[in-house]
Amino acid sequence: MLFQKKWRNPSRNIIAYTTHKAGSMVLHRVLKDICELNRIRYYSPNESRTMLPFDRMFAGHDFIAKKRGCFGPIRFFVPTQAITEASVILHLRDPRDVLVSMFYSYCYMHAGEIEVHTGYRKEVAEAGIDRFVLDMVSQPFYAYRGDYGIGSRYKEHVGTVRDRYERYLSELLGRPNTIAVSYEEMVLSFSGWLEKIVGAFDLTDPEETRAIVAARHANSVAAGEEDVWSHKRKVTPGDHREKLQSETIRQLDEIFGPVLDELGYSGAAYLETGIPVPRRQVAFVGGKR
Repeated sequence: MLFQKKWRNPSRNIIAYTTHKAGSMVLHRVLKDICELNRIRYYSPNESRTMLPFDRMFAGHDFIAKKRGCFGPIRFFVPTQAITEASVILHLRDPRDVLVSMFYSYCYMHAGEIEVHTGYRKEVAEAGIDRFVLDMVSQPFYAYRGDYGIGSRYKEHVGTVRDRYERYLSELLGRPNTIAVSYEEMVLSFSGWLEKIVGAFDLTDPEETRAIVAARHANSVAAGEEDVWSHKRKVTPGDHREKLQSETIRQLDEIFGPVLDELGYSGAAYLETGIPVPRRQVAFVGGKR
């Protein structure tokens, strides 16, 4: 029953992994609403009272395994013994579009130790987006100062953007308890995306939960006019094709080749619908795999 007062422990933990710049704040709001509606404890880096202690977790403290509830959105791989039995959500975006979005966050959007478009942030902007995206997938990434939406605070643990995707493929994709969803489906087919997210929970009335959450958030991913100074920028998939030089795209296609193939960004379905279908996606219907 929705809106019950007593907290309930789900049959198994729900862990939602994603990356920066993949609509993770929409994912956060959706997860939070699902948990509040069904009285499931929610632990999130976006919640001050139930924040995930990443410093302790990277030091070996298995926080997730010691708790019961929903955990996310976790924007890089954090190991936990709970992965084996948990219901795992893996929400990803075309890494080439993620890199483009990171550029605008780093230079123009995210708050941080210095103002937007000043100091070293302005220097990065003047060096250009093509240099930035290639830096994010190679050694120069480690020299970038500040975070500003690029995930560098824990870079010694999570690595470059390329490293993070490859880790997700090796650790999570293809597991029988992982449901892989995408930013592209969230934007282009919110109802289908939401059905999979809700299905990762063991709910007594998933239809009612889905209807309430859809009414609240379906319009939050609608495309609008682009504004590089806005925290919500362009949401349409394939942004890298408009922003990057052809040679940069060629290099990223080579760097991310296996990742793009595994996640379905090289497949016919993506070209036809804009929604990727991972190669190792496990059939997922009504919360059962």
